[in-house]
Amino acid sequence: MILLLTGAAGHMATLAMPGLEHHELRLADVRKPAWLTAGASFRELSLLDAGDDELARLFQGVDVVVHSAYIPSAERDVYSQYPPQIERFQAELDNVRMAQRVYRCAFDAGVRRVVAVSSNHAADWYEHAQVHQRRKETVYPTDLPLADNFYGWSKASYELLAHPYACGTFGRCMEFVLLRIGSPYPIDVSRYESGAKPAPSGLGRPTGLASFKRALGAYLSDRDCAALFRCAVEAPLALAPGSVPWVIAYGISDNTRAFWSLESARAVLGYAPQDDSEVVYADAVRRLLTGQSAPGGRLGPATR
Repeated sequence: MILLLTGAAGHMATLAMPGLEHHELRLADVRKPAWLTAGASFRELSLLDAGDDELARLFQGVDVVVHSAYIPSAERDVYSQYPPQIERFQAELDNVRMAQRVYRCAFDAGVRRVVAVSSNHAADWYEHAQVHQRRKETVYPTDLPLADNFYGWSKASYELLAHPYACGTFGRCMEFVLLRIGSPYPIDVSRYESGAKPAPSGLGRPTGLASFKRALGAYLSDRDCAALFRCAVEAPLALAPGSVPWVIAYGISDNTRAFWSLESARAVLGYAPQDDSEVVYADAVRRLLTGQSAPGGRLGPATR
């Protein structure tokens, strides 16, 4: 299988590649990745600025596209107030435009499936306004995508933009798997130790030990991340006959404190995560959350 991976130098692509390296990889980014898997080819270009002919050559003969390219705003942290959220629309609109170029080029080239890196932020209003306030237990892929920031809005836009391509409006149905990635980073336990200064929350994100509980629920280990991408690329979509081949799936490990549903990832993609943050960080959980003086609860109260 020929697989095109955009944003190949980025964090998500780096984590995904171990699950994809047995395919013929065609990598693209504005900068060269730190390392290339054996047999992989690389093309340095901007998906937003490249000419139509150059992009057409990039997509020619590709079976599956994994789109992880992303143009960051000046400040990478979605929760930061620098620049203010309201000033980020144009930067995120460029990411939506880039997704449209990828989808259209994939469609024109006869690509069978596109796997796009979305984010939990596509529906993070539920987390901030409901989950941490005990109004909702679990966020499902079928919930209406509601974000409370422009980063999340752009990710939700990737998802909805894919639907016309998937439902056959343009002459054929192109498969789409939209991965709402959780937190694909090791948890820095020192941030939550007694006396550690809590990070600014913004947008209703919990702080202190409640933030540690949130991190445990959102955790995605490296090996589970690679497995998720492998499933998203290779698995036959287990959908009911007549269904639109358009799948939204959350990307987290098998976490005890999960508040995003893995239902579609398991049932449709065959994803079987192996790690649980409660086990990976068991010592910290005992020390900070299950000791005699530690606060109880799966997530803990949100503080603003």
